[in-house]
Amino acid sequence: MLKTELEIVTVGTPDIAMLSENEQRIFFETIFARVLELAKERKEM
Repeated sequence: MLKTELEIVTVGTPDIAMLSENEQRIFFETIFARVLELAKERKEM
């Protein structure tokens, strides 16, 4: 099993609840895709 630790830094106080359901879905899909990319890059090192 791959274990990856990431640090997320936010500017301001984001409120995901203010996004539409579609925007929320895209937001989380984008984060998930990026996490997978980073994990793949680290695994290849």
